[in-house]
Amino acid sequence: MLALRQQTDTRGRAASHEALIGEVDIDEFLTTASQGNDPELNDILERAISFALQSGNQSPEVSLLSLSASLESVLTFFRRQDEYEILGAEKFSEVECDLKKWLKQHPALANEPAKRGLIYEKVPELNRFPVSTVFKKFCEHHSLDLSDLWPVTGKHADWPLMEIRHRLVHGDPFRSRPAEALACAQTHLSWVVERPGPVCNDEMPVQC
Repeated sequence: MLALRQQTDTRGRAASHEALIGEVDIDEFLTTASQGNDPELNDILERAISFALQSGNQSPEVSLLSLSASLESVLTFFRRQDEYEILGAEKFSEVECDLKKWLKQHPALANEPAKRGLIYEKVPELNRFPVSTVFKKFCEHHSLDLSDLWPVTGKHADWPLMEIRHRLVHGDPFRSRPAEALACAQTHLSWVVERPGPVCNDEMPVQC
């Protein structure tokens, strides 16, 4: 995804602990890598790499959030390259209007204007592709095989990396869970962000 570090050997160990692109060279790298592309791509690329580089000297919690921001920056750009709305604005406006009428007449909400208002605020989200779908399409488009790593998306109960990110953002301190588990999740997310392309050898899954 963002090839910031050296390749690993067949056992998944880093061939070198040095960064593939040092911070002192990052400006030159961005200038060279973005030649011929539009300014939006340059900005997305710079922010994604910046978030990933910042994660190296942070606590596991903050590092995981920085890496998540890096991943989401890339997915945001990818999402904008194609039509990732379920319905066009005009069609969805009609659906939204009908949905609000139905909610207003529903027995559980007919006399609950405040609760209806809260639901109305969430309605626009119904017209967006789930992050899990966008991420899957991104991996398919770039032939990224992440099957040996902690899943990025999935059922909440299975604790995918995006669920951990969501909990951290909303204030879960994870004090009731082993610190090693969060550190392991952070490591796997860093491998997701830094994986440069498809796996073309017989690497064994890396264990924390």
